[in-house]
Amino acid sequence: MYDYLINEYVNKLSEKEIKDFAFKQGIELTESELKIIYSTIKNHWRTFVHGNPRPILEDLKTQVRPLTYNKMETLYIDARNKYLK
Repeated sequence: MYDYLINEYVNKLSEKEIKDFAFKQGIELTESELKIIYSTIKNHWRTFVHGNPRPILEDLKTQVRPLTYNKMETLYIDARNKYLK
């Protein structure tokens, strides 16, 4: 059931929503970073929810600025901890 809801949400997710969320979190994304993050979410959300995203995160680390990566990783860890409760 949760997978269905998450899948529906991700399918409707837009780059603008990601950019707006990031901005509210103090992250100003470049256009390149926005496209990379959008693509990663669309293609790998199941791994982030159910699997080991470390290889994906390591790849992202080389594609975005260090500050962007650090904030993004912190947000992911916080969300994951809330989800697992």
